[in-house]
Amino acid sequence: MQGFVPVNADPTSEELTVRPSAVSISSAQRHHGALWRWLEQKSLVIPVTVLLFGVTIFPLIYSLAVSLHIYDLRQEVLWKFSGLENYRIALFEDARFWGSLFTTLRIGVAAVTIEFLLGLGIALLLYGPIIGRRFFTTLLALPVMVSPVVSALIFRMMLHEKYGVINGTLNMIITHFGLGKEFAILADQRWAIWAVVLTDVWQWTPLMIMILLAGLQSMPLEPLEAARVDGAGRWQTFWYVMLPMLRLAIFAALLLRFIDVLKTFDLPFILTGGGPGRATETISIYIYLNGFRYLRMGYATAMSYLLLVLTVVLSTIFIRNVVQRRSV
Repeated sequence: MQGFVPVNADPTSEELTVRPSAVSISSAQRHHGALWRWLEQKSLVIPVTVLLFGVTIFPLIYSLAVSLHIYDLRQEVLWKFSGLENYRIALFEDARFWGSLFTTLRIGVAAVTIEFLLGLGIALLLYGPIIGRRFFTTLLALPVMVSPVVSALIFRMMLHEKYGVINGTLNMIITHFGLGKEFAILADQRWAIWAVVLTDVWQWTPLMIMILLAGLQSMPLEPLEAARVDGAGRWQTFWYVMLPMLRLAIFAALLLRFIDVLKTFDLPFILTGGGPGRATETISIYIYLNGFRYLRMGYATAMSYLLLVLTVVLSTIFIRNVVQRRSV
C-alpha cells in the first residue's frame, strides 16, 4: 500500500522519498497562508501608506528635482538642469534673501521673547489660588482658535490711521493736544514690524500660557514644600526649584513657537504685504513672490529647502541642548 512504511524498511527506499515532497508542499502552503494573513492585517494600512507617499514623499522628491533646475515660466525653455546654481545664487548673490531672513529672525526673536515672558507670568498667576481659573483659561485660549488670516485682518482694521481703534485714537489724541503730526503705523517702516510682532503676540501668547501652565501643574509638590520648610522665599523657590523643573516645558514652548515663526507667511502678508518697502518681508513672503509673482519656480523651491535646512539645524541644536542639560 502506498504510504505504508515497514518497520525495517530501507531508508533509501522509494516509499520514504515521497515524504520530503509532501513536507515541502505543506511548507509552501503555510508560507502562502502567512503571506495572505499579513496582507489581510495590513489591508487597511497599505492604502494610507500609498496616500501618504503620494501627498508627502513624492512632492518632496519632485520639489528637490525642481530646485536643481532653472524652472522659469517666463522663459521659452522652462526646464533646464542647473545643479546647485539656485542655491549658490541664494547664498552668495541674493542680498534680498538674507534681508528677508534677517527680518524673519527679528520678528521671531522679538515675538517669542515677549510671548514667553507674558506666558510665564500669566501661567504663574493662573497656577496660584485664583477665582474663576477655568473661565480665564478658556477666555485666554480664544485667540489661538482664530485663524492667522482673521487675526491679521482684525489688527489691520484696528491699526487703520483714521478709523482704527488703536492708530485712529492715537492720531486723535496727537491732533487734539498738538503733540505732533499724525502717523500711520502700517505705513511707517519703524513701526510696521512691531505691528506684526504685536499681532503675533496677541494670537500665540495663549499657546505659551497653556504649555507652561501644564508644566506647572505637572510638577511634584514635595520639592516646593521642602523649599518652604527650609525658609526659601517666593523668588528663591521660583528660581531654584520651579524653574529647573519647568525647563522641559519652556524648551518645548520656545521650540514650537520659533519653528512656527520661521515659516510665518499669512499674518505679515495680510497685515502689511511685506511692506512698507521690505520692512516686514519675511523669507516665506519672498519665496512666495519668487514662485507665484516672478514665476521663478526653481529658485523659489531652492530657497524653501534652505529654509528647511535652517529649521532642522536650529531644532537639532535646540534639542541636543535640552538633552545635555537633562543628562547633567
